[in-house]
Amino acid sequence: MFRGLSSLSALFSTLFELTTQPIDSAALRARLERPDAGACVVFEGWVRNHHLGKPVTQLEYEAFDDMARIEGDAIVTETEQHHPGCTILCVHRTGTLRVGELAVWIGVVSAHRAAAFLACRETIEEIKRRLPVWKKEHHLDGAAEWVNCTTEAAAKGPQPADYYARQSSLPEVSASGQEQLAKARVLVVGIGGLGCPAALYLTGAGAGHLTLVDAGRVELSNLHRQVLFTTDDLGAPKTAAAVTALRARNPFIQLEGLATELSASNARALVAGHTVVLDCTDNFATRFILHDACLAAGVPLVQAAVHRFEGTLDVFRRGDGGCLHCQWKSRPIAELDTAAGNCAGAPVFGPAVGLLGVMQAGEAIKIILGLETAETHRRTHLVNQLDCSVLSIAREADPACPVCGQEESFQPAVFSNQPTDAVLLSLDEMAALGKVQMVALLEPGESLDPARSATGTLPVPVGDIARLRELAALGPVILTCRHGVRSAAIARLLRLEGATGIYAMAGSSAAIGSSRV
Repeated sequence: MFRGLSSLSALFSTLFELTTQPIDSAALRARLERPDAGACVVFEGWVRNHHLGKPVTQLEYEAFDDMARIEGDAIVTETEQHHPGCTILCVHRTGTLRVGELAVWIGVVSAHRAAAFLACRETIEEIKRRLPVWKKEHHLDGAAEWVNCTTEAAAKGPQPADYYARQSSLPEVSASGQEQLAKARVLVVGIGGLGCPAALYLTGAGAGHLTLVDAGRVELSNLHRQVLFTTDDLGAPKTAAAVTALRARNPFIQLEGLATELSASNARALVAGHTVVLDCTDNFATRFILHDACLAAGVPLVQAAVHRFEGTLDVFRRGDGGCLHCQWKSRPIAELDTAAGNCAGAPVFGPAVGLLGVMQAGEAIKIILGLETAETHRRTHLVNQLDCSVLSIAREADPACPVCGQEESFQPAVFSNQPTDAVLLSLDEMAALGKVQMVALLEPGESLDPARSATGTLPVPVGDIARLRELAALGPVILTCRHGVRSAAIARLLRLEGATGIYAMAGSSAAIGSSRV
């Protein structure tokens, strides 16, 4: 096969080879030499003299040659695409092999060692999982058996019942619930601080088919919160590294990684056929696209967002509570990202993101098992990691929402710029309203600074919704809070209750000077 990727790559007639002859490591390594390569990583798989406590004298490898070559080439090609700049050669031996002989040889060269290590590891795992090659073990007593091809041999390996024993023993789960999980198809969009813990717990729970979508690569600044990755994964596609990590934790589920961006053109196709979808992204544009695709398909969506120490959790189902458009209307998406905390590049507390990601997994599992309640779906949950508080507020549907109840013609969100209809206001828009009452939403133990108190700003505990309703009935009220997340969430939810005179300041309360009312 001639790849034509470069003059150096063209030296190889094949990416993957089967051979009945002894493997010559030095010769294969010489074939990989590149003047621009600074690293060569080699994996050698030898025949050992034991397996499962039994002595082994020799192995026989048998393959469907044509299928094995096609699949082997595909594995190497995919891995090279995942790790640009790497050149990979893989050779697998067939026939009879004695103890100590080489059965598999994989070599990877690249400019840098990190990429070579990652590509070699991925190739090994995919060859082991996908290649149609079988081996027969020969023992001292003359007996021979195909490894993992007999019921007895398979029974000696890890069993799903053992893996899920502690979970399936819950009366709410049981064996039938575990079967439901095994049949489920779960889509996780965004493999970052939210998606990593969510995918980890979905994998552990036994979600039968897990699809991960993310076009990004692992970066050093991600590692404090993206718990599936290590420094060895730096530069690797997130989906490839995540699939490798998750497959090592649970061999009984199907994992698929798609290194692509979710967009309006592919959202519906990605959502279709899934039992539940998790939105673990970090911007409003993607959230609206995914929300609308799930609404159109009738697929439950579990959505979370985190800013600094705080986060929100929502479960959206068509016809059950207000939709995302009910909550965030009449505002450009760019301003929503600024006002409500776009996580991309912003400061973030790792445990807060992990907590929300785990909560997303929990809600998804509950949906699959039929354990969720309507109240969960009709409320927005505001989580604060600093004081370990959770505030749940009703999320009613807006009767005037142009999206709720419609089953066709969903499009990404389009917002108007009418400030008096908006929930989030800039400083200039606040001034245009005239006389307003400023309210500072205070966390437990937090106090209002004297400068703001002198301007007439009222302190109100963040959970005192009744007091906020009273204030809104007296005239325009502007809510503020430390980071701008809770004030925005509470304002839009009170709006849905009919409190038309309540607003939130776009951004954190730090933007207000001492002379500003």
